[in-house]
Amino acid sequence: MNKRIQQKVPFAGRRIAVVPLLLAGTMLSACASDEGLNGVLGFGSGSDNQIVQDDLQSTIPYEVEITGIDPQEENLIAALEAVSTARRLQSRPTASRAGLQRRAEDDVERFQAVLRSNGFYDGQITFDIKEKATESPAPDANSEPGSDPVDGQSGNDVLEPTTDQPQSDQPTPLVLTYNIDVGTPYLIAAVNLVITRPDRVVERHATDEELKKTNLEIGQRATAEPIILGEQYAVDILREQGYPLVEAGKRTVMADTAQKTITINYALNTGPLAKFGDITVNGAQDVDADFIAGYHSWEPGEQYHPDQVRTTRRDLAQTNLFDSVIVKVAGPVKENGEVPVEIDVVERKMRSIGGGVDFSTAEGPGANAFWEHRNLFGAGERLRLGIDVSSLEQGLSAEFKKPQFLERRQSFVAEANAKNNDTDAYSGSTLDSFAGIERPLWENWTGTFGVTAEYSDLTGSDSPNEEFYLAGLRGILRHDNTDNPLDPTRGNRFEVNVSPYMGLTDKDTNFTTVSLAGSQYLSVDDDGDYVFAARARTGTIIGEERGSLPSNKRFYSGGGGSIRGYEYQKVGPLDDEHDPLGGRAVLELGAEFRARVTESFGVVPFIEGGNVYARSEPEDIDLLWAAGLGFRYYTAVGPLRFDVAVPLDKRDNVDDDYQFYISLGQAF
Repeated sequence: MNKRIQQKVPFAGRRIAVVPLLLAGTMLSACASDEGLNGVLGFGSGSDNQIVQDDLQSTIPYEVEITGIDPQEENLIAALEAVSTARRLQSRPTASRAGLQRRAEDDVERFQAVLRSNGFYDGQITFDIKEKATESPAPDANSEPGSDPVDGQSGNDVLEPTTDQPQSDQPTPLVLTYNIDVGTPYLIAAVNLVITRPDRVVERHATDEELKKTNLEIGQRATAEPIILGEQYAVDILREQGYPLVEAGKRTVMADTAQKTITINYALNTGPLAKFGDITVNGAQDVDADFIAGYHSWEPGEQYHPDQVRTTRRDLAQTNLFDSVIVKVAGPVKENGEVPVEIDVVERKMRSIGGGVDFSTAEGPGANAFWEHRNLFGAGERLRLGIDVSSLEQGLSAEFKKPQFLERRQSFVAEANAKNNDTDAYSGSTLDSFAGIERPLWENWTGTFGVTAEYSDLTGSDSPNEEFYLAGLRGILRHDNTDNPLDPTRGNRFEVNVSPYMGLTDKDTNFTTVSLAGSQYLSVDDDGDYVFAARARTGTIIGEERGSLPSNKRFYSGGGGSIRGYEYQKVGPLDDEHDPLGGRAVLELGAEFRARVTESFGVVPFIEGGNVYARSEPEDIDLLWAAGLGFRYYTAVGPLRFDVAVPLDKRDNVDDDYQFYISLGQAF
């Protein structure tokens, strides 16, 4: 037997309309009595008025119990508790048993709706109200029959009541018990689509693929939430087929009471098939509207698809030019089959400044600052100027990025750096510059390619007073799907850098640097409070011996950014004065466990190892290891890091007993 399930919505307006009429009738009847309005409104004699007030203040406390439901149905029980009027108003008891009964009757209708929404269409609900059982106090073992335990008075004596004793006219508490028989849950037997197109109506069963997209399965319990959400997913299915204006019609649910199943019918009105049409930009002030419209990911005349709309919105949001981005169709579909598109933006401030400080026992204090403009010429051009100062290095930097350069999602990038260096490995000045193209390749993958020019005038232990003029190419392939740049908890990073160089004044200086670096982040819990992080780095230089390489182009290791516990650049070959020589190959490994013990503080035990080798193909890969413990204070911009590390392979007269580091952000 099939029956159509319809939701009953009480029409509260009719009940409200009756209240003034009843009130008016009551007042007119009171006027005809001896008391008149004074009796009705409580303005009678003092004694009578006091009786009325005392009666109004007399209430009966009660408890609420729900029985008959499997304790494993936690969501169902919680939903019943949430809608119960008797439970919600328990702190405001009624003045009579009849008032409590009215609350219970109101709950029955609410409970039935909750049962249906959880797939129990045949549920039965009853309730009863009883006085709460009270336990009589146990008699005193030392008292005798017929005696009163109070002051040893006889049971025949009459005690005068005192204000400290409970009054006998206090109401007995009540217990409201709901008895619920949920019955057999109904299951989904079929999902049908009734699709009204401009030229025809199609009625059919949903395919397996469509069921998967709607998150529905034949045979699952017929709960309300997935059925309601399934309708929106069904709308999305037709949008993906090129119907941007599809709307959901009247949804019907047919129940088979004999089989305990339901059939869901989704009615969908597609509207006309459409292609992407003209683009209108709203809200643009400082940013050029044509530049914003140029972020559309679809080709002219391409059939509408919501993925293209989402991609366009994501790309615009990632420019950091806007506080809000909305991309939507603005129908109706025109006669040529095109649907207009609107892009609504709210611009954010285009300039910002920032900076930070750090300190380590090996590198000393350091500070950095930057100024950034993200819309220099009105089309999203970003210019960033920075300064870095420490005891080992002082430098100026400039970065420029021009988005949508020649092609969509392709950028022109340029950078320049000027540094003065004073490390144990080398001292002197360097200048370098780069110009090239950056573009996304695949999801989370980015490629950069361009030309570089460099100048160095450095003095090192095996390269005294040497100047180098270099030109070269730079190719970088990056992958990053982490969830946070300063404090990642999930995902991984990977980078491959290949850079061939050629000497401009010394034609014999030709070499190629190849490096690979990666890190992995695995969250142990869902909230990301406990994270296992690991990293690795390796590299080699091909083409020149170490002594023919500029000191700043060699590999070094040691310090806060590589192997904590060893001094800056001190891991690897050293000269007779224990100054680093650098090398043509490097290998680094590291792992740490990040435990966020409170909302603001965390601890991080870690271990790291690595080495630098004179040859591009080292004969062995012996590593120097270090271990330590870090502490984190979490701020809105990232964790403040304090790490203490000790070298496990301490070298006499070279390594200190420990090193510590303070900076912003995780070590990697």
